[in-house]
Amino acid sequence: MMEGQDLAIDRISDLPDPLLTHILSYIPTEEAVCTCILSKRWIKVWPSLRVLVFDDYIPQSGYLTEGEYRQREAKFLRFLDGVMFNRESTPLDTFKLAWTVNQWNTHILVCRILRCAVMSRPRLLSIHINTDTVFDLPNSIYTCTSIEEMSLWLEPERHDPHNDNFIGLRSINLPFLKKLELGNINLDDNLMRMLLSGCPLLEELVLLGCFLEMNMISFNVLKKLVLNYCCQCSTLLEISCPGVVTLIIRSKGTEGITLKNMSSLATGDFSFEVENEHLSNLRLLGGLSNVTTLNLDIDSENVMDFLLADIPNCPTLKNLKSLELGVLHMMYDYDWNLVACLLQNSTNLKDLTLHFYPIEDDYNAFRYECLEVVKLSFPGKTVKLVNELVRDREDVEGTASVEITAKIIILECEGEDQGSSSAMVPTAERT
Repeated sequence: MMEGQDLAIDRISDLPDPLLTHILSYIPTEEAVCTCILSKRWIKVWPSLRVLVFDDYIPQSGYLTEGEYRQREAKFLRFLDGVMFNRESTPLDTFKLAWTVNQWNTHILVCRILRCAVMSRPRLLSIHINTDTVFDLPNSIYTCTSIEEMSLWLEPERHDPHNDNFIGLRSINLPFLKKLELGNINLDDNLMRMLLSGCPLLEELVLLGCFLEMNMISFNVLKKLVLNYCCQCSTLLEISCPGVVTLIIRSKGTEGITLKNMSSLATGDFSFEVENEHLSNLRLLGGLSNVTTLNLDIDSENVMDFLLADIPNCPTLKNLKSLELGVLHMMYDYDWNLVACLLQNSTNLKDLTLHFYPIEDDYNAFRYECLEVVKLSFPGKTVKLVNELVRDREDVEGTASVEITAKIIILECEGEDQGSSSAMVPTAERT
């Protein structure tokens, strides 16, 4: 090659179309479509995209004027319509739509776009719509046999018990669906029955902010169940899923939950954050017989009262290796009764993490022999607590006593005397 000759070579354009479309699937769809201006070679590339992601979601606190909303939406609609009806008939792998609907008549176009997407037989379908207009999604969404993962989010929240099925569901036939995520949607027993019969391979169910008008969640093949900040209408929700391996429940208010037939449960993560005067019952411990990892976060006195009443149902936790408890209060004996119950029933426990409220002058201590690692997380001064955790002492009246000889790891510590704690802990390693 002669000196000074232009060495620039367009190697990317020489790649085959399938490889180019695969590369474009990793960038936003809007940018992928814009590659058509590069050269004639690229004009025929983007229509074969198998991953389409459209995101025009604007939070309600988006601070746009009505005119700005309309202008933005009109531009987004033109782009969305142009892409969907000018692409090739290539089957889709992924279709994601996040859209803030501001005009009352645009829901018609939403359904049109979604029908077009379903006709392309996607493997993953995600719909996140923010609208004040109540409308039904096309039923073809729930009968698309190619879908393996689905996410439906409708905002703002519409916890209206008189609205039977806000998503307009009439039937379900999703024979290959393995993961389903629903956000801010009303769910009743009838819908759960349709899910059970129409999704025979469903392994993961995630409910976020949903309104639960049901008495039972029962799946035999489900492996993971997540209930995040859902509202209950019934007085007691029974969860009976013998195949579930992971169960996550986070609640700011619940009527009652009971676990039954949870023989495969290995990981339990439970969080109850505030006082709930409507709580009628809570039976968790009986469903934990085979857990290996347990996180129990209780920031509510009445929730703790129900758990204390549930102690007689606590089985031997022979498989439990890692236990995380919070938020504990050093002044309340009932905290330690629950801790003692779990420790006494956990004969093979190796890793214990405790999260505390700020420490007061009056507190109790416990000791345990078999642990390998103890993690402590709490604000305030730590030395006094650490010394009590590892020092031999007589039982505090009304409180169980076990001896800790494990390595103690302080996750958080604030206070003037934390620097001297290392020398004051003779039986534990301070890290």
